[in-house]
Amino acid sequence: MKRSVARRSWFLWFAACSAVALAGPQSLDAGQWLFRIQQAALKLNYGGTFVYLQQGGQPQTSRISHVVDGSQVRERLEMLDGLPLVIVRNNEEVRTYSPDTKTVVVEKRQAKANFPALPTDQVASIVEQYRVSKWDSQRVAGIDCQVLLLEPRDGLRYTHKMWADMNSGLLIKSQVFNEKGEIVEQIAFTQVDIGGPAEKYLPRIAKRDGGRDWRIATPLVTEANFADAGWTIANPVPGFRKVLEMRRGAGDTAVGQVVFSDGLASVSVFLEQLQSAVKAQEGLSSQGAVNVFRRKVGDHLVTVLGEAPPACVTRIGRAVEFKPPPR
Repeated sequence: MKRSVARRSWFLWFAACSAVALAGPQSLDAGQWLFRIQQAALKLNYGGTFVYLQQGGQPQTSRISHVVDGSQVRERLEMLDGLPLVIVRNNEEVRTYSPDTKTVVVEKRQAKANFPALPTDQVASIVEQYRVSKWDSQRVAGIDCQVLLLEPRDGLRYTHKMWADMNSGLLIKSQVFNEKGEIVEQIAFTQVDIGGPAEKYLPRIAKRDGGRDWRIATPLVTEANFADAGWTIANPVPGFRKVLEMRRGAGDTAVGQVVFSDGLASVSVFLEQLQSAVKAQEGLSSQGAVNVFRRKVGDHLVTVLGEAPPACVTRIGRAVEFKPPPR
């Protein structure tokens, strides 16, 4: 059964690649538009300003510049509201600059799909878990866009809307709706330049950050296999597959993290050993599109966090089990 699903996913992916390469934007179906969105963020040069808004929160404005030069991908993301923060990516290396503490954190890139990108290998999974349709044509930030509607096939995911540039396919705006039809998250460009030579965007990307008196921090992050330590997730939510498994820190203070994704939503399971004097705060909490479920398992606190409905994070959290392996 798993082999047949994998073959179907591969066929959908291959068909989308071939169709997008041959067809014009107006003739593409909704699934092919998803592939076009993913390819645009992967291959185009672009730069602009976007605003992120979460239900109950304050707008957060950011400026992004993204350049693809041969095999090199360079990106600079600057937070314009609140505490200053600059994130610079050079291929898989990510440097996060915090001017208020004069600290730069150097680490390997973990998230593979920040706005305006989609995961590079999960378009077929999105089509399987969501009903994807062409909803309308609208204008956003002065750009004519194709609007896509992504409706979940179960009650364990949110509804999404996406606005993609009609000419390039780049994602211009995205909204997330909860089960009540309320917008719980929105992110959209207010100004964006798409395409053109790398030299157009390099001056901002090449801007010098940090200084001689800054402290460089490299978090200890290692690959992990928590199944060997006795951890299992007995009944994972259909459509979510494990994409990352790692341990942050060392010794008794180390925190394990397992990341699951269905192509759109990501859910992280954190495994943290409780200190004897600490009382675990269990239960469900929410903020905007993000839901958090905490549960004590043995002498560990299991925290499930993700942009998914409460039923999803709760189901994953209650499926986490621990059985000490034989000595």
